Amino acid sequence: MDTQILKLESPREYIYCNGSIGLHIATMIVYEAKVNDEGDYELVTHSHPVVKYANRPGGTVWNRAELTDCHVLCREDNKRITMEQFHEFLTEIGFIHLEDRDEDINLHMALEIPIWKGMLERDGIEIEWPMITKRNGDKEPTRLINVTLGFKENPEGSKYKYSCTDLPFVGDEDEYDVPLYFSFEFDTKKNLKADLANGLRAYYRAFKNHEFEICFGWYTDCEFSDVLEELNSKTKEIRLECFEDDDV
Repeated sequence: MDTQILKLESPREYIYCNGSIGLHIATMIVYEAKVNDEGDYELVTHSHPVVKYANRPGGTVWNRAELTDCHVLCREDNKRITMEQFHEFLTEIGFIHLEDRDEDINLHMALEIPIWKGMLERDGIEIEWPMITKRNGDKEPTRLINVTLGFKENPEGSKYKYSCTDLPFVGDEDEYDVPLYFSFEFDTKKNLKADLANGLRAYYRAFKNHEFEICFGWYTDCEFSDVLEELNSKTKEIRLECFEDDDV
């Protein structure tokens, strides 16, 4: 087995995989001879990212990740990402927890939005606030975010009875389709209401420098529409509570 390190020139890229974020400074290529199904030797190569963390010197090899498994966030000369990219990052972390059968962590993913946002800010990466374009061509910050939710009953034997997932939505001209992470599992309407309300608080606290409101949407015949209607009627109140709590 042989290895080779290929260093990268600036501007380099910030990448993420398996819930970790790092500046991609080099690639370690591993050459390995293996016997194939026909009994012949063949050369197999693996490319592992070498990344630099903001709080650590030197580089760290992501041995459990192939370069093809990684996703690019941004370049070091333009450290800004969209809300869509932030959602993709959170979605990957959610899948990791599901694969590890750690459903309790997945349940509280939306509650930890400030933590995941803080991970990006540690590297100086800013999440751009979405803008809408008016009919006259002017742009202004989005103030109303609609999150459409879908529900399904889990298979028998699952730890939780229902699943809630954020779905794509196309808003009106004064609204914006912003993907926010509200995917989790629950048992009762009471659980659903509490988890969605806490998810709202997490987003309001994480992006408290922006003036906006989150409203939930749903498709016809949703059995949880009464919960969503109640939360929509209280979204301004919930947002105000977050500011009052921070002032205490």
